[in-house]
Amino acid sequence: MKKICFAILFVSLSVSAQIPKDCSKCSSEIIDETDIQSLDSYALKLLKNEIYARKGYSFSNPVYADHFKKFNWYKPLNDNSKISFSDLETNNIAILSHKISEISEFISTEQNSKYKTLSTQKIKEIFTEARKKELGIKFSIWKVYDYQDKTGKFYLVLTEDNAKESTNENPMNNAIKAFNFKIDNGVWTKTFETNDTKNSEESSVWFWSRYIYVEDFDNDGIIEPIIFYGTNGYNGYSDGRAKILLYYKGKKIGIRIQNGVLDDERNFSVDAEFYDLPKKIQDKIVEQMNFMVENDHSLLPYGWQKKMAKKMTFIKE
Repeated sequence: MKKICFAILFVSLSVSAQIPKDCSKCSSEIIDETDIQSLDSYALKLLKNEIYARKGYSFSNPVYADHFKKFNWYKPLNDNSKISFSDLETNNIAILSHKISEISEFISTEQNSKYKTLSTQKIKEIFTEARKKELGIKFSIWKVYDYQDKTGKFYLVLTEDNAKESTNENPMNNAIKAFNFKIDNGVWTKTFETNDTKNSEESSVWFWSRYIYVEDFDNDGIIEPIIFYGTNGYNGYSDGRAKILLYYKGKKIGIRIQNGVLDDERNFSVDAEFYDLPKKIQDKIVEQMNFMVENDHSLLPYGWQKKMAKKMTFIKE
């Protein structure tokens, strides 16, 4: 799968109508955002990675390794950990990362579940101030999934502690919390909740609805929602975190991802119980992780699929 993704990316880079601008001055001049306004995401990725390449970064991604080895100025080092960036270079990386994220958010769609979210009006009708107080919902409600299986009717409620108004479709939140409620004869019972906060080096934390699923993948008549959320660091998704949570038969099972600009900064942990899940559920989560990489929402260690196939619980570059 990864080789196929690389091949697709290489073709896209080769035939793109946008010719990437040279980034030879990215170490001495701040990027003017108007100069990159018309560039597509692939051209922006090349610019961003050129900053790394000019510092001697050794790429594990063969697309970028093959691209930059064509230039006589590219002298890859043996140890990426020795590379450091100036404040100006760091700012330029952040500008490009933000633009890449902005494009990615703009083209996102939410077609991953047959269970639709409630309308804003319906949320207001059901989740009154009195109801929210009763349920312990203190943050703003962002989305509510309404679903039903053989065990009853449920609401999956995603809430966010807004830091400020979102800009360019990128949320700015201090914290998030998800609740799952079962409704039986008017009685609401919380079946699970999860929460997280952004750390001091992160700009925001939010739910990634394009990856969230509310389905019965193993056809046992019971729906176990798969929740994805993540953060942005100074370099956008490149050094943020991502988390995948599944509540299966009353047990919380998670995958915790740490992205990183440098190879040795990337890793993720997998709860051992993940490998006991029905194969259809495992396959769906791995499929979504592949999409996260393709969409530049995560930088996973090279060869991570093979390592998961070996049921490893801690995976690094």
